[in-house]
Amino acid sequence: MAAASFFSMPCLLILLGVFFIGCSSGTARRVTSDTAANTDGEPAATTMMEMFQRWKAEYNRSYATPEEERRRLRVYARNVRYIEATNAAAGLAYELGETAYTDLTNDEFMAMYTAPPLRSAADDDDDAATTTIITTRAGPVDEHQQPEVYFNESAGAPASVDWRASGAVTEVKDQGRCGSCWAFSTVAVVEGIQKIKKGKLVSLSEQELVDCDTLDSGCDGGVSYRALEWITANGGITTRDDYPYTGAAAAACDRAKLSHHAATIAGLRRVATRSEASLQNAAAAQPVAVSIEAGGDNFQHYRKGVYDGPCGTRLNHGVTVVGYGQEEAPADGGAAGDKYWIIKNSWGKNWGDQGYIKMKKDVAGKPEGLCGIAIRPSFPLM
Repeated sequence: MAAASFFSMPCLLILLGVFFIGCSSGTARRVTSDTAANTDGEPAATTMMEMFQRWKAEYNRSYATPEEERRRLRVYARNVRYIEATNAAAGLAYELGETAYTDLTNDEFMAMYTAPPLRSAADDDDDAATTTIITTRAGPVDEHQQPEVYFNESAGAPASVDWRASGAVTEVKDQGRCGSCWAFSTVAVVEGIQKIKKGKLVSLSEQELVDCDTLDSGCDGGVSYRALEWITANGGITTRDDYPYTGAAAAACDRAKLSHHAATIAGLRRVATRSEASLQNAAAAQPVAVSIEAGGDNFQHYRKGVYDGPCGTRLNHGVTVVGYGQEEAPADGGAAGDKYWIIKNSWGKNWGDQGYIKMKKDVAGKPEGLCGIAIRPSFPLM
């Protein structure tokens, strides 16, 4: 009996231990299911997998191997946790959210959808004084000609402008994994001025610029004012239907289509650098091509609201100012909200606010504008 009692006690303790461990696990599972978080404050694996599967279906995403899918799940989970933590922080003027790029690390995203800065932002002051502006159709480049710079700091511009409401903006496009943002912002401003001046909105060819513009570098980057120079010298640009976008790098220029001119411009203007007032006056008249620093997790995951950083001035992405405005005052009274630029991007409609972002305007102490938006603006003449 003594022997039996001796051995029965450990067995009983083991059984009790298993019982309590099982209860604890069951309780943990119920808490995880209810709160979608484990003891480390991370979303539950089962819930995160469900979220990932839903995200994959929404954005039609699939992966070549199970290993790649597991890696993308880990990246997705990290991004979701970052998005949730950032949105929970007090005082944020904008909101992050899932986009078509939530399975990418920020380094991957930057490598795929931005281009390396072509020069130091400080060089743009000198550049604006030395870059040739061609002002005649198909005219030769005169390297000694001084450019005409648009400088207008009057207070005469309307309080808000949205060229989308005027029908002067085509639908948001997607540059894909090609550093051709500069071509998209260039095409957007030519599309806009043609609608304003001639009453017709035509989707123009980014691929013609990627393939044929010898002043820029195709999928390796470029600058809108140089692309506008090229369009002027070429005598015009064709439609997207005539020269479709492929996003292919180093493709041969289809020279037979260089004379298919669906839009022509008479030259361009560089907006005075580091003058948001001049940029506003220019944008009041037509869409304007700008360069910004588009980087960091917050920019990648932007969903809505007025973006106010973080960002610097290493200009690595071309976008289009299609208007500006100001957030309304709260219903219970008080001052009006932030002023903002309306920016058309080229990362498709599944990024940002249907492909757009509002960027804070007239930031105190930043003559270069948020993310360098006022450093390198330009627009075409027609």
